[in-house]
Amino acid sequence: MDTSIKRNQKIKSIILISLAGIIIGSLFTAIAFGFDSARIIKGAVGGFLITSILGIFENFVFQSKLKKLKFSIVLIIRTLVYIVVISLSVMFVWIIHESTLNSVTVFATIQSSDFKHFVFEGDFKKILLFSVVAGFLINLFTQINSLLGKNVLLNYLKGKYHNPKEEERIFMFLDLSSSTTIGEKLDPIAYHKFMNLYFFDIDDAIVETKGEIYQYVGDEVVISWKDNNGIDNANCLRCFFKIRQKIDSLSDFYEKEFGNVPGFKAGLHSGIVVTGEIGASKREIVFHGDVLNTASRIQAQCNSLKKTFLASEDVLRKVKLPDEYVSESLGKFMLRGKEHQVELFSIARK
Repeated sequence: MDTSIKRNQKIKSIILISLAGIIIGSLFTAIAFGFDSARIIKGAVGGFLITSILGIFENFVFQSKLKKLKFSIVLIIRTLVYIVVISLSVMFVWIIHESTLNSVTVFATIQSSDFKHFVFEGDFKKILLFSVVAGFLINLFTQINSLLGKNVLLNYLKGKYHNPKEEERIFMFLDLSSSTTIGEKLDPIAYHKFMNLYFFDIDDAIVETKGEIYQYVGDEVVISWKDNNGIDNANCLRCFFKIRQKIDSLSDFYEKEFGNVPGFKAGLHSGIVVTGEIGASKREIVFHGDVLNTASRIQAQCNSLKKTFLASEDVLRKVKLPDEYVSESLGKFMLRGKEHQVELFSIARK
C-alpha cells in the first residue's frame, strides 16, 4: 500500500476516534458529575483531546515501536501513556476553563487554591482513578486480542461462534521454501529468530489486505479472509505480492544476518467452512471443511509445477484480477484426497 494512502487511513482513523471521544467525554461527565452544561462541554473537549492524542500514539507510535517488546513491557508502557494523556488532558481543560472564566493567566490559575483543591480534593481524583482503570483494562484487552489473533477475544466475549455456523471464506496456505535446509545451517536459537522475524515482517501485508492469521503451523502460515474482505480490491491476491515486496526490501538484512532470504510459495482456495469453538481446558475458534484441505493440497502442487503462487478456479471466479497481474491456467488436477479434479491457475505480476 502506498505510504500516502496508509497515512491518510491513519488520519481518518484518528478523526473518527476523536469524534467518538467527544461523545464519550460528554456522556462520562454527565453520568459521573451530573447534567451541568459547563462540565459537559469540558468533558467533550477533554474527550476530544484524549482520544485524538491517543489516536496519534496508536497509529504512529505503538504500531511501529512496541511490536517487538514482550507482553508485560508493552502493557506497562501503553497503560502509563494512557494514564498520563487522560490525566494531563483533563487538567489542561480545567486550567483553560478556569483561566477564561476568571479572566486570569494560566500561571495564576495553576498557583490558585482552587487548582490545588481540584487536584488533591476535588474531581481530579475520580479522573485519575478512571484513567488508571480504563488505561489498564483497555490495553490488557488490546494485548490479549493481539495475542489470540484479530477479533478472537471479541468473538469469544460475544459468543459469536459458541454455536457453529457456516461461512464463506478464502484461505491461503503460505509455506516457507527450503526451511529444512535453512534449519540445518542455523543453530536452533538462530533458526527461531529467523522464523520469528519472517512472521513479524509479513504481518503488515496481511493486515493491510484485511487478512486474519488463523494458524502458524511449523514454517507455514494459514491466512483467512471473510469472503467479502478477500474479494474486495483483490485483497487475497494482493497479500502474496505485498509479502514478497516486503521480504525483497529486507533481503540484504536477511542475507547479512542469517545467510538466507526467505522464499515462499502459496496456495489459495475458497468455499464454505464451519466455524465454531472447540476444546475444554484450552478453547479455540476453528474452521472445519474441505476448503482448508484443498488449499493445502494446492500449495503442495507449487513444487511440482514450479510455481510460487497457485489459486483455484473457485477463487478466480469470485475475484476480479487486477490489471497488474496475469493468470495462467495450468490444467485440471486430481489433488490428493479429492474426488473431483480442480483447475489451477498460476498468478504472477505482468
